[in-house]
Amino acid sequence: MDIFASGSGVTYPILMYGGAAGITTDYNCGYDYLFVIGGDGIVIWRGDYDDAALRGAIDQGLAALLSPAPEIPGAGHQLLAGYPNPFNPSTRIPFELAPGAADVAVQLRILDLRGRLVSTLVDDTRAAGRRYEVTWRGTDNTGRRQPSGTYLVQLEAGATTRLRTITLVQ
Repeated sequence: MDIFASGSGVTYPILMYGGAAGITTDYNCGYDYLFVIGGDGIVIWRGDYDDAALRGAIDQGLAALLSPAPEIPGAGHQLLAGYPNPFNPSTRIPFELAPGAADVAVQLRILDLRGRLVSTLVDDTRAAGRRYEVTWRGTDNTGRRQPSGTYLVQLEAGATTRLRTITLVQ
C-alpha cells in the first residue's frame, strides 16, 4: 500500500490503516492502527480511531500545505541556464527579475573569457517580477559570427551581477 496519496503532482496527508498495510509488529497489535502522514512523509498522528484527534491531525496536515512557501533569503534577480548549451547557431538565455515596485535597469551581455565585450543583448529597463528570454545568434555587435568557444553571459540587474557560461560549437 502506498503511504502517500497524490493528485496533480501534489502529495497530501492521508489516513492509513496499520494492520491493512502489514504494520503490526512495530506496534505489537493485530488490529487496525491509524496513521496520518504529512506531505513530507512524517507521521503527524497515530493511534486508535478517535474522531476529534484524527480530524485535528488531518486539518493540521492540510493547513501546512496551504501555507505560503517561505521566502528564500538572498533570492533576487536570476540568470538561468542558456539552452541549448552547447549551441549552434543560436541559444536562448532566460533571466528572472525579482518582484519589486519599480522597473529594473538591465544589461545582458556576452563576454569572451578575457572579459571583453562581444555583444550587448539587453540595455534598458524591464518590469520587475517577470521572466524574460533573449536569443543570442553567436554574433558580435556588428553582426560578425564568433568562433567556437566558451563565452560568459553577464546579467546586471540593479545592484546584482550574475554570470554563466555558454559554449558555441561551429
